[in-house]
Amino acid sequence: MYIPDYFKSPDLKASLQLMRDNPFAYFMSAVDDRVLFSPLPTIVEESHGRISIYAHMAAVNDHSRHLDNRHISVVFMGTHHYISPRWYIDPRSVPTWNYALVFARGISSVLDFPDTMNLLKKLSERFDPEWTALEKEKESYYLKMVSQIVAFRIECESVEGKFKLSQNHPLEDRKRVVEALSTADEEGKVMAELMKGTVLNESRKT
Repeated sequence: MYIPDYFKSPDLKASLQLMRDNPFAYFMSAVDDRVLFSPLPTIVEESHGRISIYAHMAAVNDHSRHLDNRHISVVFMGTHHYISPRWYIDPRSVPTWNYALVFARGISSVLDFPDTMNLLKKLSERFDPEWTALEKEKESYYLKMVSQIVAFRIECESVEGKFKLSQNHPLEDRKRVVEALSTADEEGKVMAELMKGTVLNESRKT
């Protein structure tokens, strides 16, 4: 992924936060002359600067047969929004799109049954703790469905964040973009808040 220096994620912490705030990610594997693609919910863990991504997919998915000791890429898409040239001071500006994402790459490995059950519990605790409290994983129908999925872990070799937030424009232009986004739709308001905390206090980068 092409990332100019001025669009690079501020730090690993910012990338990790985006991954956790946007846990529904896109998994891609190159197999022969095709790319296998699966959108999946994730659990992201970090220890001493090393990031691991956990997910699962249906066993009938062809992608599931290419997960053990394989290279895989993952995209976590954060907030994004159209940026109008009308918001810039220079009338020679052109339309563009601001966005934040993380592109991770690593080696995947298939989880055994105990680790699969642990992952499923973590997913339920994250997204539906009230359902988790019912302990449905002890029932036979649940265990039968677990046999129909493949859970896996990715040990990340690289994690690259791209925060394209108008850093290549003067500070005054960034302020005008934030002002316009603040009165736009909900996604625009989210983008405005991200820009406020990331690029409004920076001088123009080259």
